[in-house]
Amino acid sequence: MNQPEILIVGINSFLGKAIYELTKLRYTVTGIYNQHKENIPKGIASHQVETISDLKGKLFKHIYLVSSYVPTPGMPEEDEKLVKVNLLLPKLITELFPSSRIVFCSSVSVYQHGINNKLLTIHDAPSPKSKYALSKLWGESTIASHDSYAILRISSMYGVGMKTETFMPRIILHALSEGEIVLNGEGDRLQNYIHVNDVAKIAVEAAEHADNMTVLAVSDRSYGNREIAELILELIPGRIQYFGSDDSDSCVYDNAYTQELLGEINYKSIKEGLKELIEWT
Repeated sequence: MNQPEILIVGINSFLGKAIYELTKLRYTVTGIYNQHKENIPKGIASHQVETISDLKGKLFKHIYLVSSYVPTPGMPEEDEKLVKVNLLLPKLITELFPSSRIVFCSSVSVYQHGINNKLLTIHDAPSPKSKYALSKLWGESTIASHDSYAILRISSMYGVGMKTETFMPRIILHALSEGEIVLNGEGDRLQNYIHVNDVAKIAVEAAEHADNMTVLAVSDRSYGNREIAELILELIPGRIQYFGSDDSDSCVYDNAYTQELLGEINYKSIKEGLKELIEWT
């Protein structure tokens, strides 16, 4: 018997590959990529994103829209990429595949953070503060006009294959090479880190659900930068150095609604995830 087909847009990303690992035994998977074809799992049909219109008319049961343009920290946002990837690609996919259920990977950046460490829930109104956040919210509005959808607002995702210029791999590299971790301020800023495999589990559960939804894909607690550094230094000998100040927003979330809809999430422990990340780095 033929397996139903699914489409993963962003198959060569670390989240795309994690979703593939959870779905490959039950579905025939087709992948869409932009660059780095060498990162695509072996043995699946794949298409460059510029040719996605060639798939019009194919009936995919689920479409995971993972691809996103996320600006590099400290670098200016590229407006053309924001529009092309975060606005126009979701619109194109809704037009090409009107009968598919779309799981759209959005971001918690759509919220305004740092209001007295306010505990944010899915019911809080978005208040984007950057062009990137606004582009993700616009993408959400496009997907929400589709017949069948799930929108995931994802916090800071980590795991093997993540971008190395982000916080966790950056301080791991510094600890390995210099024997120290440098933190801004006192390291008190809170961030919510969720392992890529846990996001993939939420995405697959949301795809299988019958109802349209917007949910948080966040872990069960947030960690201070100092806590993360101390956990890393349990595995890599070194010390913490503090420098200047840190006025960045702290991020704290309540994911009860996600678990109410999709069931209990057994999260990968942060210690286990960091150990895996250190070995990869």
